[in-house]
Amino acid sequence: MKEKKIIDAEIDKGAPNGQAYHFYGEADEYPGAEAGDVIIIVQEQPHKLFKRKGADLLMEKSITLLQALTGVDFVFEHLDGSKIRVKNEPGQVIKPEEIKTVKDKGLPFHKQTYNFGHLYVIFKVEFPK
Repeated sequence: MKEKKIIDAEIDKGAPNGQAYHFYGEADEYPGAEAGDVIIIVQEQPHKLFKRKGADLLMEKSITLLQALTGVDFVFEHLDGSKIRVKNEPGQVIKPEEIKTVKDKGLPFHKQTYNFGHLYVIFKVEFPK
């Protein structure tokens, strides 16, 4: 008898790309044969703003030469919907490819959901022609 079954797969926060979840004995079964397993593998989808490196997130931000010399202050929406403000120190000049770290604003570590990675903002300075 054919039967459809819905399997609820609870994916851990911070699960890495390629993480496998096994459901033993949940696949098709035939008379005289043992039921197989269902395996679900996490596949990370690319994001338009962030790149993932473990629990850390990388973000590129293009800024003008004027912003690099006088200061940068911008707000963006994080993956969880919260607004994050990035601002440099007064008088600090941003060099091309400089990296600013926003602590604990990355993804949760796998199996340690109370610890978070960092968010790294890489500044791309656009020079005038």
